Amino acid sequence: MSTEDRRDLTAVCAAAQTGYVLQVIRDGDSQPLAEKELFGWPDWPEFPPAAAHAAGCELVMLGYMIWPDTVTPDSLIGWRRAPDKEAWSATIGSFQDLQAHGY
Repeated sequence: MSTEDRRDLTAVCAAAQTGYVLQVIRDGDSQPLAEKELFGWPDWPEFPPAAAHAAGCELVMLGYMIWPDTVTPDSLIGWRRAPDKEAWSATIGSFQDLQAHGY
């Protein structure tokens, strides 16, 4: 595998009728690579640290992780409010992508 800096995957945690829907999306594609409904989560716009952590755990179960270097003081464990959407998003990579970069 190439070790080029692949940052073309995004996780989106979007408000739904019964909580949130977590999707893994490749830039430029309209079909999600993975999707999971997250029931019983707080209503939008709530996305407390416990929800951000739980969404990250769900990503791991799907085979993805938030890029560690995107966790900054202005993010919520790597999650940022998505502009013009009722959603939070994070830049993610597959386990292979992260391992190739020493994470």
